Parts: sequence; structure tokens; C-alpha cells
Amino acid sequence: MRDRELVQRIKDATDLVALVGQAVKLRKQGAAWVGLCPFHSERSPSFQVLADRGFYHCFGCGKHGDAFTWVMEREGLTFPEAMEQLARAAGIELPKVRERSAAEVDLETKLRTALEAAQAFYEKKLQETAKASNYLKGRGISESFLAEAGFGFAPDSWESLVNHLRSQGFSAELIEQTGLASRSERGSLIDFLRNRITIPIHDARGRLIAFGGRAFGDDKPKYLNTRETALFNKGQILFGFHRAKGQLRDGALVVEGYFDVLQLHQEGIHAAVAPLGTALTEGHLQQVGRFTKRLVLCFDGDAAGQRAMEKGLRLSLPMGFEVRLLVLPPGEDPDTWCLKVGAAGFKEIVASAPSWVDYVRLKIVEGRNLNKTNERMEAFREFLEHFVYLPKSPENWSLLSSIAHGLSIPNSEINRALKEFESHRHAAKEPEVANAGCKVVQVDDLLKPLLRLCRDGEIRARLAEVPPAWWESLTGAPLLQAVLDADGADDHIPGEALAQLRYLEAIWATKDDAECVPSTVFLKLEIAYVEREIQAVNRQMQDPAIKADPDSLRRLEVRASELLGRARHLTREKNNLTRRMF
Repeated sequence: MRDRELVQRIKDATDLVALVGQAVKLRKQGAAWVGLCPFHSERSPSFQVLADRGFYHCFGCGKHGDAFTWVMEREGLTFPEAMEQLARAAGIELPKVRERSAAEVDLETKLRTALEAAQAFYEKKLQETAKASNYLKGRGISESFLAEAGFGFAPDSWESLVNHLRSQGFSAELIEQTGLASRSERGSLIDFLRNRITIPIHDARGRLIAFGGRAFGDDKPKYLNTRETALFNKGQILFGFHRAKGQLRDGALVVEGYFDVLQLHQEGIHAAVAPLGTALTEGHLQQVGRFTKRLVLCFDGDAAGQRAMEKGLRLSLPMGFEVRLLVLPPGEDPDTWCLKVGAAGFKEIVASAPSWVDYVRLKIVEGRNLNKTNERMEAFREFLEHFVYLPKSPENWSLLSSIAHGLSIPNSEINRALKEFESHRHAAKEPEVANAGCKVVQVDDLLKPLLRLCRDGEIRARLAEVPPAWWESLTGAPLLQAVLDADGADDHIPGEALAQLRYLEAIWATKDDAECVPSTVFLKLEIAYVEREIQAVNRQMQDPAIKADPDSLRRLEVRASELLGRARHLTREKNNLTRRMF
């Protein structure tokens, strides 16, 4: 059976009304079933399921899809995973060809079994360790939620977990592959987490994939994740997302740490999620975006919290999120503040969090004398620092005009200020740019979107897998290398390079997002590389010395044939990608 026929058979066998009805209260209205949209907050139903046509649609937010789309977005699954789940529910057996290799399945099963054994071990040790139990009680964790969340304790021992897992029949190699253990300087296997409260980490489907460890007292680091594995990539996981994903109708609440999420979940605020010790990434927001386009960014009131808020805002605005900002008092975090004001009080604070526009509107006029023209223009330019990250739309241009009107900025000055900002933003506003005194470097058009994307760890990892020859000869390559060497962290990028990057980010924020689709960017990069190689081989084949050497000429002809074949394949792929996009 062909793939298309199999997909259609599964669709035909799936009761879409019953499937959607598990999450949405539906009522019959003519030929459709209607209800409140699960993807955005609304009072009057604009969400419809048309069972006879096999799709759902929301006239409020535009969400549209079929049974596969529904499962993928609601459960955070890939298409093959959604197919497997729907086929199983419909009693349809999938062809064997879709199964992974037996070795791959066997390894994953063994890893998950070992992780579950570790979880049972940690939970037992928590029950036996008074200081750990008392610590959690002191943090406001109830007995019932302690068990629900799966808290545990890693003993202050080098090999207690390793020895336990070995006694359960797990090999040293497998234990190391779970990320639960590492090698000492002498090569012996030792526990990775020691003398720490353990917190299980789950993927979007609720499967245990790793552990976080919280240190006691002033031990460093305060939080530590087990090592990355075949199951666990911390840059792709939002802590608590498996619990939160069904509770995001009114938006997601992004906080900073494990205990923030856990305390809020305990108090019934289930929309809370957090990155795992990394900055918020585009991949994180894509996960959230499957369920909601409403976002509340909640950060500490200190300088680090403000920087995290700025980064989160820059990432989320181009992706079309409706963003609100909740800044807590200095010295407080969501965990401690929720304990002080109670669940009802915290929910009220979240509900009243200002939109990013209102927050920025207040921030830009703070401490300025608006009776002075130059200070009003400074406030307007500060707003532009955020505006350039918004998608182009009539609504956003209307917002810009509204801000300008509120600051008594003439319409004639708006475009002039925007152009000036794009050209000189960092020279005027960023100290490191002014101090650098450097001219804007030339960057190949192929590298510009890649530089923007490479602030994301997943994109850097993907770039590390491609041959450096694809990009290292292009103009501006040293700038990209600086980002890679610093692993994307601003603090480790040389000042002059950082100035150039921020300038390019400001310019590129005004571009169409379609120009920064990773698959398209990498495809164009390889196409350009293949074309350069073809030209280089052709030049070599024209060399008289090569023409006089049959063996060398034959090798170059084979290479040319391979490159031409690859070029044809990439052209077809590019055309297919273009058709899918339009």
C-alpha cells in the first residue's frame, strides 16, 4: 500500500469529532461541530470540526488541520509518531518497513528501562534521607506533590547508583549511555549526580529521558542536568511541557528554573514551562507555538533577568507571538513569590501582566523630559529596538504610528528615523560599537541568514555536521566562526564581532521570515558550494598539464559527473521546497 493510500485509510478510520472532543466541548451546528478554540482564548466559539470533510478550522486564529495535524500539535509528535498513534487507535497495522532497526529499538528500550530503575532508586533514597525530605518541605513541596513530581535523592557517594544498576543487570556501557554516570580520571564509572535532590525530566510525550539535580546549600553548580544522550538534548526540551501542553489555551508562562515550574504546577498553574539551564531558543518557542501563540515571559527583576527578557522578546516577536512581560520584584522568583502571595494572587498577577507594548511604552519614557524634542526622539528610537523584530504587517505599522503619535513624532520623521536606526542603531546606542570604531564588514548573502540563525544551539549543531568548505571561503566567514567558537554566547564573542552581529540582526529583523527558513538556508549553501566546485573542476580540466595526464583528467571527469548529478538533485529539491512553501 502506498503512503498516500495508508494515510487516507487512517484518516477515514479516525473519528475526528471524537478525537477533538477529548479536549474540546463540541456541539452540533448544521453540518459542523463547534466549540471554543483550544489554540487561543475566546468567549464565542469560532472553532469548527467538519467530520465529513475531515478537517477542523478556527476562524479566530486561523488554525486548520486534520487528524494528523491535531495529534502532532496537541501531543508534540512527529508525523511518523502521529501515524503510529492513530493507526494503533484505529486497529490498522503499519507496514514493517516503517519500523526502526531492531538494534535501535532495543537500545532505546534498554535506556528507558535503566532510567526508570534509576528513578525508583532515587525515590527510595529520598525516603531514607531526612535532610532531603526536610529540604523539600522547606521549599513548600507537599507530600502528595512530592510523589507526583517524582522527586528523589542522589546519595553523597561515588558509585551508589552505578553499583545498584549493575546489580540489576545493566552493563557499564549502557549505564554510561544513559547519562547517569561518567568516567573518572582513572577510567572508573562514577555517579554523575551526587548529594543532590533529583528531578525527573520528561519529553513532550511524558517519557522519562534524563534527570536534573539541585545542590544543597551553596554547592556549585546549583543545578545540574545529566549528560545529553540519544534520548536527551537539553536545547530541545522545555521542562514541564508534558504537563503544560494541554493547559495552554490562555497562553504559556515561561519561567527560569525547575522549582519555579514545579511550585507553580503544585499550585494549579499548569501553563508554566522553563528551559533546562539554557537560554530560550527558537526550537522551544516552536514547541509552544503548536499549542498557543500567547506568551507570558516571567523573569527576575535583576540585570540577568532583564537580559533574558530582552532575548526572549527578540525571539518571540518575529514568530508572531502575543507577548506579555511579568517582571518580579528584585530578589524574588516565581517559586518564592507564589509562596508569598498564594496561587490565587499569583494567577491574578499573571493575568494582569502588561503587554510588551505597554511595558516598553512605559520603559522608554522613564526618566525622560518629554517636553524636549530630542528626548522624545530618543524614546522613539528605543522603541524601534523592539519594533524591528516584529513581522511586517499593517497592524504593526499602525502600532509604530501610534507610538510616534503618542510621542508627538511627525509622520514625516517615522521612516527617516527607522532608516537611520537600521544604519546606525548600534553606533548610537551600544557602547561596544562606539568603542570599536569599526566599519561594517561585508558579509556574503548566503551567510547573513545563517548568522542570524546560528544564535540557536540547534542550528550551530547542524552547521557543525556540514563540511566547512560549504561556507569558510565566503566573505564574512570569520564572523560566523566567532559565533561558533563562542558557542553563541555574547559574552565570549569579541567586541568588534559582536557589534557587527547586532547590526546585522537589526537589519535582518526587518526581512521576510521566509528568508531565514533553516532548510532553505542550508540548501542554498550547498547549491552554491557545488556550483563553485563545478567551476573549479572545469578550470582544472582546461589546464594543459592535466590534459596531458589521462589519469588526472579521468579523475576530474568522474568528479565533474558526480557534482553535476548532485547539482541536479539539489535543484529538484529546491523546486519541491518552493512548491511546498507556496
